[in-house]
Amino acid sequence: MAIAGTHDFVLDTLTRDALLRPGRRVLDVGAGAGALSERLRDAGLEVAACDVAPDAFLAPGIVCRPIAGDGRLPYESGAFDLVLAVEVLEHVDGHLRCFAEMARVLAPGGHLLFTTPNILSLKSRLRFLLTGCFYSFGPLEPATRDPAAQHISPFGLNRYAWALSQHGLHIVRTATDRLQTTSLSLAWLVPLIRLAVRRHPLHRAQNSATLLFGRKLAVLAQKR
Repeated sequence: MAIAGTHDFVLDTLTRDALLRPGRRVLDVGAGAGALSERLRDAGLEVAACDVAPDAFLAPGIVCRPIAGDGRLPYESGAFDLVLAVEVLEHVDGHLRCFAEMARVLAPGGHLLFTTPNILSLKSRLRFLLTGCFYSFGPLEPATRDPAAQHISPFGLNRYAWALSQHGLHIVRTATDRLQTTSLSLAWLVPLIRLAVRRHPLHRAQNSATLLFGRKLAVLAQKR
């Protein structure tokens, strides 16, 4: 269900950080139809998958297990070297529970990689100023119950860093899949932003080139 190029971006990110190694145990959270799971398996990883709607999973030879209603992942603690949540968190209400479970199933020193729409781009900030909604986050339909139908959780890097830290995860680096033309056209605002933000490391991270101009936010975190 991810937009074109997202899975290529994820695999490139894993390769860059030397995490795409044969034999590693990886969990694909929110696996959907299984396109990414299948590519991970073809790369030589030991792949497990889970989803709130496992019946939609189509990748042969990989078991997709249901995620419990309370968000608990159906795996033992420390079972995986790598956990992926690609285009999932924007659909989730309750990130602390989500990160707690992903941290639980990670082995010590294991990595979590998630991607989500980047609400901190200049394009997104301008859209929020004009409409009250961030990029990729429209008005919510109150009667909609399908978790895949809407983006409900627009969070920035500072919020993610805090939530991750509550469960022994720290950010290793951030990345983006591509630069937005609209955001680049607003680059003249960068000096004003630099003047406005404090010198706290997270303020600088929230206003890095990756966050100001990138379309997606990818966060690689590690379990302490």
